[in-house]
Amino acid sequence: MLGNKQVMAKNISRLMKENNIDRKKLSNDLKVKYTTLSDWINAKTYPRIDKIELLADYFNVTKADLVEDKEKQVLETLPVKKIPVVSKISAGMPIYTEENLIDYIYFATKNLNSNKEEFGLCVSGDSMDKLFQDGDIVVVEKDAIVENGQLGVVMINGYNATVKRVRYNDDQIILIPESNNPQHYPQVYGKNDEVKIVGRVVASQRLFR
Repeated sequence: MLGNKQVMAKNISRLMKENNIDRKKLSNDLKVKYTTLSDWINAKTYPRIDKIELLADYFNVTKADLVEDKEKQVLETLPVKKIPVVSKISAGMPIYTEENLIDYIYFATKNLNSNKEEFGLCVSGDSMDKLFQDGDIVVVEKDAIVENGQLGVVMINGYNATVKRVRYNDDQIILIPESNNPQHYPQVYGKNDEVKIVGRVVASQRLFR
């Protein structure tokens, strides 16, 4: 936060620039010493009330325009997308039924692929707790290609979907947990297994309840 001297200095400099007036002309017109004016502009000293009135009259502004910080912060508003969050997936599709739709999150569209559908999936368990905690939301880009080593949501033999790091080895697909729990091991599936890539994990969000 700027102090009074800094605010005054900024406002005088702004008004001089807007009116194309240099220090020499302003000091002559106001009949104020050049060094005194420079001290105001450099925020070394603060003008007396009569000098503030003199400045306000000269620039045809109010005293508030000199003593208050009029600069408004411009907040950048990003377009966002409302993404449904589901508790489970069936047959490779998010289920948007009332009992399965648990929440909505909002995500900046600049971070999303405009040509894809996204949904949120609530993480359950500790098999990926190095990255996600139980109850976290992962944002899934539906039907996206999951490259080797990327995070994906995968369904195996029609069972509920799981979030894992995906590796490919010839005809095999390997789902790798990233867990602090040593009981979780990589899962290896072959061509005889029904493996469906539901989508690619593109982000995560932690909800504090």
